[in-house]
Amino acid sequence: MNTFFKNIMLTLLELSALTITTSCLNNDDKTIGLETPSTGIPDDTYATANPSVSSTTTTIPNIQAIVDNINGIPIIRLIMTGVKNPDSSDWLRLYGTNTPGQNIWVEVDNVPKGILVNNNGDNYSHSHVMTDVVFTVDNSSSMKDEADAIARDIISWAQLLSNSGLDARFASVGYGGYISGAINLTTAAELSNYLNQKTGTSRTIGYGGSDANLLSSYASAFPTTGYALDYNECGTMAIQFADKYFSFRHDANRIYVNFTDEPNQPNGHDDYSVKFFESQTNWPSSKGTVHTVFSGTKPASNTFGSKEQPWLISQYTGGTTLYAPSNFSGVTLANLPVTGAMENSYTITFSNISELVDGKSHLVHITIKSKYNTVSADKTFSMTFK
Repeated sequence: MNTFFKNIMLTLLELSALTITTSCLNNDDKTIGLETPSTGIPDDTYATANPSVSSTTTTIPNIQAIVDNINGIPIIRLIMTGVKNPDSSDWLRLYGTNTPGQNIWVEVDNVPKGILVNNNGDNYSHSHVMTDVVFTVDNSSSMKDEADAIARDIISWAQLLSNSGLDARFASVGYGGYISGAINLTTAAELSNYLNQKTGTSRTIGYGGSDANLLSSYASAFPTTGYALDYNECGTMAIQFADKYFSFRHDANRIYVNFTDEPNQPNGHDDYSVKFFESQTNWPSSKGTVHTVFSGTKPASNTFGSKEQPWLISQYTGGTTLYAPSNFSGVTLANLPVTGAMENSYTITFSNISELVDGKSHLVHITIKSKYNTVSADKTFSMTFK
């Protein structure tokens, strides 16, 4: 064989070696870095350990995991709402494994994972991203100035999200010192009908939907912080009610938006304290992210178990906070940080998951670190993939 044809044969052999799939490699073979076939996801052999973060500048939101497949190959998608650059207030664009400018890393059980990141703000398809949104609304008398505006904006915002192509459902819980009204997860149109039956703070008093009587009975038996709407207002109680009784979809990203003008007042109920939500044991990442809209006088101090700064629950779960005027003038939900967080969400995908989908708890470690460390965040949590 002459030299020319010999070189061609060697080249073809080299190219065919590069097409070997990861299924042909032993678990201990780290000599070839390949993409998982037919998925575009970088193989774990490309992945590097999470970089160290000495101090954080922002918070990683709670994350929903979805077990899925691409072309028949099992994968896991992590759905995460947007992260802001604290310096520029721009929403961060994330880059995964084997991508220039990589700024996010994922480890599962201390094993670095090759990750493909889709930034949904880049018009990436929402088709596989389901979102369940719950509005918890303080309907005590001090909210009378903003109640109609809040309802109006909830309705228009829900319709806007539905029309955007996002697979979203919506629910509401009204509260004061007890659960005073609710409608389970439904369409934007049904939520609108429910909120428009009355006016003012009464909009979120009473029950709607096909299971209205059942929700009413649940609320009657639900532990309260007081037996008057105008005392011991507790948004965390409303969130706990929704978590326990609402029909969340298994694969949906859960988002809560809490409207109040008062401190959170758990009145001695430890599981209603904002502090409860700081623990991944109490409130695992899969339970959702809480965003706060606060329209009162900001309490300068915080007393856990009594009068708590309600936006702390957003800090603990990775949500956003808006401080609104007491009459809610000039505020539309389309301009709220939670809208940007949803519009600029991320889908983080990795493969090689056969040993992870076992119904057991696994330790997930996510690090975000931008080039000049203007954005740095670190989150470790337990998650069951099923």
